[in-house]
Amino acid sequence: MKINRREAVLLTLFTMADYQALTEPMSIDSQAPVGPDRNVSLANDVSIYRDTYGVPHVVGETEEAVFFGYGYAQAEDHLERMMIQYRDAQGRRAEVLGFEALGDGYLHFIPYEYRWDGDYLQRLLRTKQGVLDNRSKIDPAVYKILDAFARGVNYYIAEHRQEIPAWIDGITAEDVEAFERSNYFRFYSIHDALMKMTEQTWHFPNFGSNQFAILPERSANGRVIHVEETHMPWANRFQNYEAHLIVPGKLNAGGISWFGSPFFLMGFNDKITWSATWNQPNMSDVYEEKTNPANDLQYLYDGKWRDIRVEIATFRVKGPKGMETVSLSLNYTHHGPVVRFDKEQHRAWSVKLPNFDGVNYSLGLYGLMKARDLDEFKAAIARQLIPRWNFLYSDSKNIYWVHNGNVPERNNKYDWFKPVPGWTKETEWGPFIPFEKYPQLTNPDSGFLQNCNNPFWAATPHSGLDPLALGPYYLSYPVKQGAGIEALNARGERVFQVLGQNRKFTLEEMIDLGYDTYILPADVIVPLLTEAARTRLTADRLRSPLEELKAWNRRSAVDSLATTYLFYWAKTYQEKFTEAKYARFIAYDRGKVDIHSVEEQDMAWAAFVEAIDRIDKKFGKVEIPWGQINVVVRGGIFPMDGVSVELFGVLHPDEGPEQDDGRMSCNDGWGHFMAVVEADPDNGTPKQVWSLLPYGESEHPSSPHYNDLAKLHSQHRMKRFWLTPAEISANAESVWGDKDRIHCIKSAAPF
Repeated sequence: MKINRREAVLLTLFTMADYQALTEPMSIDSQAPVGPDRNVSLANDVSIYRDTYGVPHVVGETEEAVFFGYGYAQAEDHLERMMIQYRDAQGRRAEVLGFEALGDGYLHFIPYEYRWDGDYLQRLLRTKQGVLDNRSKIDPAVYKILDAFARGVNYYIAEHRQEIPAWIDGITAEDVEAFERSNYFRFYSIHDALMKMTEQTWHFPNFGSNQFAILPERSANGRVIHVEETHMPWANRFQNYEAHLIVPGKLNAGGISWFGSPFFLMGFNDKITWSATWNQPNMSDVYEEKTNPANDLQYLYDGKWRDIRVEIATFRVKGPKGMETVSLSLNYTHHGPVVRFDKEQHRAWSVKLPNFDGVNYSLGLYGLMKARDLDEFKAAIARQLIPRWNFLYSDSKNIYWVHNGNVPERNNKYDWFKPVPGWTKETEWGPFIPFEKYPQLTNPDSGFLQNCNNPFWAATPHSGLDPLALGPYYLSYPVKQGAGIEALNARGERVFQVLGQNRKFTLEEMIDLGYDTYILPADVIVPLLTEAARTRLTADRLRSPLEELKAWNRRSAVDSLATTYLFYWAKTYQEKFTEAKYARFIAYDRGKVDIHSVEEQDMAWAAFVEAIDRIDKKFGKVEIPWGQINVVVRGGIFPMDGVSVELFGVLHPDEGPEQDDGRMSCNDGWGHFMAVVEADPDNGTPKQVWSLLPYGESEHPSSPHYNDLAKLHSQHRMKRFWLTPAEISANAESVWGDKDRIHCIKSAAPF
């Protein structure tokens, strides 16, 4: 057996038995370990070119080798965070983080992370066990990729065993698939179901993204332009990681993954580009079950008592005296997991989730990465392995948008926005609505498509999509017949406002639209305050702030005093007069607010006076530019020009918790920004991509890539995403593996 330098390092740290146990996932076919020679071979067949922003361009001889390298690269940049995600999917975080990770009341909602959490919930959802039970159903080609990615992660762990925390252990292909599965269960599906429970007290924060694209006839350069912005927190499981994967003749794709995922949720290959935004299909349900007064582990169905299936899960929990053991019951009806019992009322509630017993979530994402044209892209979604998301697609000639969601056919006799009776066959699901009926649009007459978490019928002007075509239960909220563009949120409204103009747009203008901070509510708030001031402005200290607002261009900016004044006005108004009253300024019909009403003026002016007082008290003066308040703290302090999406609905949000000194430390907003100019095959013009992570590629504070992109973000700039072998080689900061590999595969990158 030939051992290279990297393998020699491993063998100095471990016995061979230790090494095999850590790095060898099981073969799906033989159920037997594969020897360490396989890892050596994969490592020898891949090179990782890090560019000047730390982005890994992973070049390999096979797909397995490339995904091995991708696992290694991710581990190199954020090992601890990705390993916490795997433990989460396994239901084992409490072994590291203690009883809190077990779950508060066993069903624990974390607002900042937009999800239900807890080891108990993961075991209840059978996130990992479901994969183990169905591993033979995993697509063999995808299993090889999952296995190779896991090997890459384990290879890095083995190389650095003495440098990393002792709790970090190895992973398998099944762990990676369980992680993908958990992304849907714990966040999308289970939340949608639990929100239907009565007496719910949690609040689901704003969650969203922006996407828009224009056809060649609307583009100044005559080429399709596609822009996406994910809106996700910057310091938890939703952090994004950017990469580029190249296999000669088989794969040439770039994009972003969540920590621990081998696949791009949104990105591009040499032929197409795709992006995703949050949508709200009504995809999960709660069933109210009648339990037997004589035996609360039985439930009524179709006139007969059925046994609730009970499993016992044992958890190891880190406690003050060391590792403790806790055993809890997991309960199931034929509908799904039981999330609540009321023994006094003889009731239980179980949840039904799409694809609960399914695997191959990875196959859905892999299909997007491999699609070469619109038909193949549609075919990947039509498999119904990706339970939700709006997808925007583009290639050199087309733009396409689809409201994707695994929604079952249901009996219209019942209210599917609430728990439904579990004791009758009438509430059983039918088949999923077929892909062909999904709301979707291709190359609209308007020349553009967009979604900023808006309803599907507002994807473009005069879309022709019927809000009720798929029934009253298709979306997770009631819809009125004849609903139109008034359903747009402020972000979608702003895109309509700009792209709806009868002109062509440059790439620079499309990027500027992504960075747009125009505050539409100010179009009503500033005139309202102006009118209110006519009879109420008596204090000189208010004169200057009012004049700043009146002269303002209504865009948040680091040097803007008016942004500071409006931000504190909005927060004060909400607190004094309720969120519902303030919401009128964000709504599409904000123009209905009567700025001449004495009552409206009184409320607005009272909030203004108090807001200026708050600023003065907090900072010792009122002349505080927005960039001194809204900052990113990441190996330095960087002023940010974005502002709260919840308060103002801007396209470029920056927000975070307020600190003791009054500053807001941004940890939310963009998760990623990408602008793509598609290739023009007729003229031989290559594809071009610009991108930005708002924080940086590495989670190591000592790395130059910990905050280099935070600096760009603060400067309102983007970076090029290098595509061709020549570009990658010219901009390589470091190489792991054979540095000459990329020079041999020039034909692999037909950008």
